[in-house]
Amino acid sequence: MKYATCSGAVRWSGGLQVLKPGQSIADDHPLVRERPDLFTDAEPEPDIKMPAAPSRGVERATRAPGEVRGTPTARKGATARKGKPGE
Repeated sequence: MKYATCSGAVRWSGGLQVLKPGQSIADDHPLVRERPDLFTDAEPEPDIKMPAAPSRGVERATRAPGEVRGTPTARKGATARKGKPGE
C-alpha cells in the first residue's frame, strides 16, 4: 500500500486524478508506477486520534432526577452595598 504525499489534481497517462495527503493506493496501480515521487510507504497519522486518558469524569450540565446539588452561598457577615461607593 502506498500513500499520497501531496494534494491536487495530477495529470498522468491514465487521465486526471485528484489526490489528497494520506490517500491510499495499491502498490501496483499504474499511477504509482508512473509517478512514484507522489507516494510514500510510510502510513499517515490517523485523522482522529485516541483521546488522552481522562483525569476525571466529565461534568454534567443538568442534574439527574432526585439529585441534590449544592448552591453557592454568600459569606457570613457580608452585606450588600447600596448606593455609590464611599457613601
